[in-house]
Amino acid sequence: MYQTKITSQGTISIPAPLRKKYGLTPGDTVTLEDNGKIIIQKSPDLASVRAQNAKYVVGKKPFIAKGGDGFTMHVLEKYGQK
Repeated sequence: MYQTKITSQGTISIPAPLRKKYGLTPGDTVTLEDNGKIIIQKSPDLASVRAQNAKYVVGKKPFIAKGGDGFTMHVLEKYGQK
C-alpha cells in the first residue's frame, strides 16, 4: 500500500514503484473512476484505440489525418475550404 498527499491544487504524485510497474511516464494520461472507490487507470494511447476500432471500419481504410484533427480534415475534404 502506498500513500500520497493531495496538493493545494488537487494534484497527487504516483509513487515511483507504481509508475515503473505500470509503465507510466511523464505526459501519460490516466483515468480516474469513481465507483465507491477511486480507481486510477492508465488511459490507452490513440494508436491502440484506433487499432481496436479498425475492425468496425468496413470496406475502407480508417481516416487518419497527418498533422491534424481527422474530423476537421474530413469536413475540409468533403465541403472544401473557403
